[in-house]
Amino acid sequence: MGRCLGAAWSIVGVLALALQTYARPLTPKLLLEAPRPASHVAVNAPGTAALLGVEMPSTTTGDVSKALYYIPLDPPASWEHKQASLLQNGTNDAVFLDEDTFVFVKDQQLHCRSLREDKSELLLHLPKGIQHMQSVRTAKDTATLAFSAMVFDDGDIYAQHPEQEAAWQRAKVYDQLFIRHWDQWQHPQQRTQLFALDLYRHQSGWTVRDKIRNLLQATRLESPVGPLGDASDFSLSRHYVAFTAKDPDAPPAWHTRQHIYLVPLDGHAPPKRISLAENRGWAGTPVISPNEDMVLFLQQYKDGFESDRKVLQAYLMEEGQQVEIFPEWDVSPDTLSFSSDGRTLYAVVPEDEQRKVYAISVQGASFSDKHALVVDGSASSPIQLPDGRLIYVLSTLQSPNDVYLYDRGQTTRLTHFWQWSDAHRDVDMGPVPERFTYQGADGVTMHGWLIKPPSYEADVKAGKKLPLAVLLHGGPEGDWSNGWSTRWNPVAFAAAGFVVTTLDPSGSIGFGQALTDRVLEHWGDRVKEDVLRGVHHVLDTHTYLDRDRVVAAGASFGGYMVNWLQGHNQDKLFKAFVTHDGIFHLESMYYSTEELYFPESELGGLPWTSPHLYEAFSPHRHVAAWSTPHLIVHGGRDFRLSPAQGISAFTALQRRRVPSRLLFFPDEGHWVLDPRNSLQWHEQVLGWLQYWSRPPATALTDHQAVFST
Repeated sequence: MGRCLGAAWSIVGVLALALQTYARPLTPKLLLEAPRPASHVAVNAPGTAALLGVEMPSTTTGDVSKALYYIPLDPPASWEHKQASLLQNGTNDAVFLDEDTFVFVKDQQLHCRSLREDKSELLLHLPKGIQHMQSVRTAKDTATLAFSAMVFDDGDIYAQHPEQEAAWQRAKVYDQLFIRHWDQWQHPQQRTQLFALDLYRHQSGWTVRDKIRNLLQATRLESPVGPLGDASDFSLSRHYVAFTAKDPDAPPAWHTRQHIYLVPLDGHAPPKRISLAENRGWAGTPVISPNEDMVLFLQQYKDGFESDRKVLQAYLMEEGQQVEIFPEWDVSPDTLSFSSDGRTLYAVVPEDEQRKVYAISVQGASFSDKHALVVDGSASSPIQLPDGRLIYVLSTLQSPNDVYLYDRGQTTRLTHFWQWSDAHRDVDMGPVPERFTYQGADGVTMHGWLIKPPSYEADVKAGKKLPLAVLLHGGPEGDWSNGWSTRWNPVAFAAAGFVVTTLDPSGSIGFGQALTDRVLEHWGDRVKEDVLRGVHHVLDTHTYLDRDRVVAAGASFGGYMVNWLQGHNQDKLFKAFVTHDGIFHLESMYYSTEELYFPESELGGLPWTSPHLYEAFSPHRHVAAWSTPHLIVHGGRDFRLSPAQGISAFTALQRRRVPSRLLFFPDEGHWVLDPRNSLQWHEQVLGWLQYWSRPPATALTDHQAVFST
């Protein structure tokens, strides 16, 4: 069955036809091998220089090379002429110690380098691999680095534990959850903790002053919160580190409860909890004000609901009080940062399918006059320079990350990495994506994007009818933002010949908490209706679309929804499906996943006390109606949604004699990260959708003949 299908279509052949129609589309290889600038920059104290890490993947070897780029900010126009790559095949992360000197980690060694010199100095052989490095000047000639490292229960970064490691490799013993998380087995005797290292500047440069100290020594706290925690989980000032950590007394599998803690940077006292409210959910992204009078952070009020609204909070150091800031603001900021003078707070906010940068005026403990500075695209890492300018990283649906400068209403693009790559300079991204609204279930306004192929104008002029690809996001509390991605990139799907629509149904973020909450206990009814109404709206308002060539694809919750639509496609609206790491059997998913609070909050409780929705909304109950060609993709290390979910769906399709294929990656988790695997993913997914949505005139054979039984 699989051999016959493989002979019937080829991604190479299909893309060759596309290339005859228009020049330089965004092919999967171009997408995956393009330079990938980081989402954050490091800036020196005077605001005259920035450092940006860039990754360059290879779809041939699977390797990812790293480089560090220098961006002069005074004047910024000099950048295009210098294109200064400081480090090749080294690191993509660095922090400044002073105006001129920065440190970076390579091969488990800490190095120091000046912007004015072409060589690096070894400062320290690190006892373990470290991550998420930050720095702060603590005095005229001293600086402190803070970073995270994985250590055993003794908290000693210098200690070796060969016997425990060997025993762990042989057998894994657990007395409590988590056992696994995302794509990692959890080591019950290890945790990620925060460390500090002092450095001293002398006449000839910088040197290490003392040994590395564990700021969380003799505690049960872990920060950054693994496995997806990052540098936004902690913040430095001259005297303190503020960080977030799971409540050690709340079982993490069914609680989202996190607290904010404060610990002296010199380690002379243990951490102190400063998020005072009890029995709330997640708290995170702490930032310390420059004068150390307050700590700002975000707080979710509902324990066990990971997509609750994030409310801005302030902990007032002198008063020892926690207060709400803008409790009526119906958004959920992602990250926070202070200006150097402490008079402005910058917040990155998902809103209306964008990632906006808001500026909030700060006067003492009073916050006012919030307004958006950056409103289009997906912004990250806003940093105010001493002269008032704002540097940040931004991407859109049609442009990857680059560094921008905002100055009194004027925006300047400082980098353009695709323009410096010969292979990517002339890629045609197609027409500008279009936003639209429509009426979903219960008459609620929903949003979506329409992305057209580069050949759109020529095709429509020629009277062609175009296929429609419907992409469904995960979460379900997610969205299709105006940002770039190397996974599920709508422009790449459009370059393969589709008109693409991305829909933000009930559960989506960025449109107010009420719309996000609409998904709760309504997976199979409300969301399905939102999706179908969105598809019909697009078809009804764009006459050039071919109603007989509609396909749908999605991952995670989007994969669940595709599986659900497979059982509710009686009108044959969809001609083909792709499910990546989706859900087939809801109740079995509960017993094999890790974050139990997710299904418990989404589906109304525990499966043995509240089984109704686990049964009513489970795709497996509708297998008798499965009949549409379907590609199943799953990762062998996906511990969020067990590989059995994908294998079960494929088994059902095969037993029903539905044209189907399984693409299984043994070493991938919930995402496909290896560039070689990602290239194959794109070839298989795009090829499958193209084959089953081909015009009738190009049919190679009747599908009954291709998929012989």
